[in-house]
Amino acid sequence: MDKDSVLYLLMDMRVNGILDRILERDEEYQEIAKKSGEYLDRLEAMNLPKEAHSLIDQHSCEQNALGARYGALAYLLGFSDCVELMTKPLHLTASQKKTN
Repeated sequence: MDKDSVLYLLMDMRVNGILDRILERDEEYQEIAKKSGEYLDRLEAMNLPKEAHSLIDQHSCEQNALGARYGALAYLLGFSDCVELMTKPLHLTASQKKTN
């Protein structure tokens, strides 16, 4: 997907402009952040060798990047699904109609 598309620009505006305020009030997000901080405190208390600490940090950063990319793509997919539902008639196959 083109990163200069309207969809990407809208996502950037919404995520960077509004999401932080939502996250501040979301109890589940705040609980996860708290738990993550507790794990980090325990990890730092282990006084691991610098190389091990660096490797864990790199892994954690890549996992965060992976989750962020997944979330961005899921947002784009959901938004494009909404646009499609609003602009095109819904055509379901017979098997799809049975599961709904």
